[in-house]
Amino acid sequence: MILDKKDLILDFVTKEITKEEFEEQYPQVLNKEYLDKQFKAALKNKDALTIDYLFKIRVYISNDFFYLICKQLITEDWHRQHENIALMFQFNYKNPDCIDIVVQSMYLQCEHWDEDAHRDPFIRKCAYILGDLKTPYAIAKLKELSLSDDEMIKGYCTYQLKRIGEIT
Repeated sequence: MILDKKDLILDFVTKEITKEEFEEQYPQVLNKEYLDKQFKAALKNKDALTIDYLFKIRVYISNDFFYLICKQLITEDWHRQHENIALMFQFNYKNPDCIDIVVQSMYLQCEHWDEDAHRDPFIRKCAYILGDLKTPYAIAKLKELSLSDDEMIKGYCTYQLKRIGEIT
């Protein structure tokens, strides 16, 4: 189980131990099925702490599987990885396949978000994902969202439309 290895994972990510030492002490991390099972169990159990540790060892998880997990996680309100997922969609994946899920996640309200202090950067990143994709569908979604009753969503989407030259 991931949480049984949390001290070892922290030693690895803080470079207290080498990659080789980490893999020697935690050989399961090299097993794709093991990591897939850990992610699926964390999703099923809404285990935010396990998700946090799985994100720390992201380098061991295949890009395709991680993308699918991120698409599921971004709309869930029980974990704390929303901004990280948005950054991955913006910079690592750049896949138009995520447009609808990103739009849906912009309306998320997480209990652990302190008013708008945590929601604001997430909404901004989501708007940037759409603006950076710049597909006709992404632009249509930005236009739709720029008419939202939610002032934060409206503001960031309007800004993206200006940034990409769709409105002046």
